[in-house]
Amino acid sequence: IASARQFEIENILDWYERVNHKPQNLGEASSLAQLFNKILAALGKANGEMHLDEEERYIKVEKVAEVILDKIMSLSATFDEKSFLCADTFNAYIHCLSRSDPIRSAKCAKDLLLNMAGNELVGDMNLPNPNVGTYNAVMTFCALADDQIGVNEIYSLLELASLGDVDECSLRPNRETFKTLLSVNSKVDGRFSFVLAKLTLDKILQISESICGETLLPDADIYGAALNSLTKTSMTDSTANRYAKSWENEWLRYGSQYDGGFKSVDPLFVREAMDTEKWLLHAEECGVNPNVEMYEAVIQAQLLGTKDGLLRAEEWATRAVSSSSSIRLKTFYPVIAAWALCQSERAPDRVKEWNRQLAAVSTSKPHLRPDLSILSAQIIAWRNVQAGMARSEETKQSPYEENSACRSIESDKEKLVTIKSFAQSCTRFLEEEVFLDGIKLENPQDTEACASMFTHTIQAWGCASRLAHLKMTTDRSQGVSEILKIGRLLHSKIICGDESEEHAQHVFRLMGESYAEIASQLYQIDSVDGANCHFCENLAQIYKMLRDYELYSRKHIMQMASSTQQSKGVRHRLYKEILRGCTGVKSDVDNGHVVRVCNLIMDHLLWQNEQCHDSGGGRVEEDITSLYVDIALLMGTVVKSPHERMDVLTTVHDNASHFFAHRRKFQVSSYAKVDRARLMGAMRMAMGGSELTEPFIRNFDKKPPKRKVKERNAMTFVHEMLMKNR
Repeated sequence: IASARQFEIENILDWYERVNHKPQNLGEASSLAQLFNKILAALGKANGEMHLDEEERYIKVEKVAEVILDKIMSLSATFDEKSFLCADTFNAYIHCLSRSDPIRSAKCAKDLLLNMAGNELVGDMNLPNPNVGTYNAVMTFCALADDQIGVNEIYSLLELASLGDVDECSLRPNRETFKTLLSVNSKVDGRFSFVLAKLTLDKILQISESICGETLLPDADIYGAALNSLTKTSMTDSTANRYAKSWENEWLRYGSQYDGGFKSVDPLFVREAMDTEKWLLHAEECGVNPNVEMYEAVIQAQLLGTKDGLLRAEEWATRAVSSSSSIRLKTFYPVIAAWALCQSERAPDRVKEWNRQLAAVSTSKPHLRPDLSILSAQIIAWRNVQAGMARSEETKQSPYEENSACRSIESDKEKLVTIKSFAQSCTRFLEEEVFLDGIKLENPQDTEACASMFTHTIQAWGCASRLAHLKMTTDRSQGVSEILKIGRLLHSKIICGDESEEHAQHVFRLMGESYAEIASQLYQIDSVDGANCHFCENLAQIYKMLRDYELYSRKHIMQMASSTQQSKGVRHRLYKEILRGCTGVKSDVDNGHVVRVCNLIMDHLLWQNEQCHDSGGGRVEEDITSLYVDIALLMGTVVKSPHERMDVLTTVHDNASHFFAHRRKFQVSSYAKVDRARLMGAMRMAMGGSELTEPFIRNFDKKPPKRKVKERNAMTFVHEMLMKNR
């Protein structure tokens, strides 16, 4: 749904950019004005369907809407045709205002409404009178700004305008008006109140009869309006931040209150949850069949972080399945996300049971078949339970400490076996449930879910391996082998060789995210082991993963040209993790491999720079100084000879120089930038205490002297000719 809205807006803007016709007569101007009005209306509709928590992910349309509105007004003034502008034109513009700043947008919308109601002059034209849609649009932004007083004030203006002469009858409140009134007046201090909702609805029924001449017939759409903001206000950012790598696991935010375990909450929130239940049951008593939005609001309201709340949410989710409402897969996201995050020992079994139930229901309702997001919850649940157990184990004493005999060794062994079993379950689930018949990444949500499954499985084996090293068990190397096995599984199950443009973008990001996690976990295992460097022992496979990643990038560079900026973070994180892993090198035998890895990374950075064309030295998006600093410091460790070290550091400097900011404007990189001063500091550290350090560093500070341009006159011309004839 999210990407669909973005795609819709992009398509609308694409059509708008193609409109460059200059009308020559009134007919052509009328057609163009109609087209602009349709574009503005479509943008307003798409922008209005966004949720506040999603707004930052999408293209802002307010400025474009201003330009389109100016063009319509210009056509109206040029051809002296008032019909080009109407209330609906301005209604569409209001819906295009920014939803990420609803307070400012509400003020702008209200000012525009008042100017329209006063028939104010703009240039040589009077603004059209507002209609009920104008009032509804302004009330919507006041509601988004949680401005209950503002909503009621605008409604009072509408009610006053509707009592005018016959021409004002079109200003009577409609269903949208009443839904907004019910939504904002059903809450106390932002919390839903059953009593207030019932009183407000009764008052609305009286208003509809007295003003509109007929009593409003409340249905599920009306009853649902009282609850329509609950699913937005209950979602927090804690989980989104925790899982924000290259993509957000957006659906997990529905259960974010359970991140880290069950919690206690203020009784006021419990009361609100109970009131939402009463409201849905009241609707049923009034003969209304609750719609899916009502069930989702009630389910979300129960998820306060408490165990009781989660169990009640499960009951309502089960009830929703057996209802006559058009239930969707999204309805079950909150419950499944909450179980996946809560770290309860019951969580993996509960997630498994929900997957089983949905799979069974999908035989008659195919749209409820578990998608990759819901499947990924199984691995997330195992990993979170494992993480909770691991934290308690890591805080215990080492087996070699004096009081270690007092501990229950058998209990420790059982916990280590359990922790390892979670990692084994993750791998088995990937092989037997998710990728048994192969898989195709069809959208960003699939890629997000797939990346989550791979990275959590890799983390699970990293956790098991670190604990095995801490407890000095005999199977310490299995985790490393399993981590590398997952990298091979990704390559065999995801990459098919004939990917479409969209599929190639998803696969590329998935590869980068998973390979970076492999490098990260190997480094963390080495930091616990101390005696060995598992990263360097498997450097050949790490090198192969890096080459596969870059070869895939080059093969599909044309398809991925539009996502270069988006994929930079993943690429640079992969480089960073690999370079960090190389710092654990302990054997001189591995030094040459480390140098080759560094050269490969620098080669690919230069290649990326060559592919990123932006005439005039485009805006630099990212600072990659840390990558070159890490490489320089690594060279100081693995290259023993001072003279050879100077050679490789010179190569590092030459490669980095393509990203220096002091280059001429037309030569400045549009891919990234490198801080030369920081790099020179790292090169000095890499040279260490060698007597060659200062002369070597000063050599880079020498700038070639500028050639003096001789003034050309008659005498210099004669002199040049004489020199040529010698």
